[in-house]
Amino acid sequence: MSAPSRAAIVTGASSGIGRATAELLAAAGYRVAVTFRTHRAAADRVAAAIGGRAYGVDVADAAGVEALVASVASDLGPIALAVSNAGTYEESRLEEVTDDAWQRMLRVHLGGAFNLTRAVVPRMRQHGHGSIVFVASELALIGSDRASTYVAAKAALIGLGRSLARELAPSIRVNIVAPGPVDTPLLPDRDRGRAYVSTIPLARLGTAQEIAAAIAHVAEAAWMTGSVHSINGGVVIQ
Repeated sequence: MSAPSRAAIVTGASSGIGRATAELLAAAGYRVAVTFRTHRAAADRVAAAIGGRAYGVDVADAAGVEALVASVASDLGPIALAVSNAGTYEESRLEEVTDDAWQRMLRVHLGGAFNLTRAVVPRMRQHGHGSIVFVASELALIGSDRASTYVAAKAALIGLGRSLARELAPSIRVNIVAPGPVDTPLLPDRDRGRAYVSTIPLARLGTAQEIAAAIAHVAEAAWMTGSVHSINGGVVIQ
């Protein structure tokens, strides 16, 4: 993978999958914009370590994302890759979900990906090419009995990605990575125990670096668009 003199945006990159992705892309030659919403110090450390730059943004804020993209293009150069990774996880039963919680889940996951795509696409079109990757979840493929709002947002993200892949082709590719249970701060403690891990065919949790490798792969796979790449240790076998 080689990307000299090109910029990449990775949202939610202060830790976990986003951080691992930013590190891998920087090693491949991208100038990486590391975005964060609340963890400024962590994002600054990531950016300093990889020679990138950190930017604060709430991906649910369309105007904020537009300003972010303009700043990245000015600071780092043409944006060749955008990875929509920022997200949040919350468990609640149907009757416990508030209107605000429902709207926030959609605005962060689905709205964040839409806002980022809408902001980067005109610039990618100017340069004749671009790659966009959405980070969904294997739960979008199988559902969950305790996180319906999260699953709904991630499933909608897959539909958005597939539709945009058709709309933006051939110059811009859009792909989706749907990780399984990964050892990051978002993973609930109960899913780290032996009882759950023993149900995974590959008998362990995934790592952020493994998901980052999948993101980098689909980002660079020149004849791949509209795909859902689920790397999940066998939790979902289709």
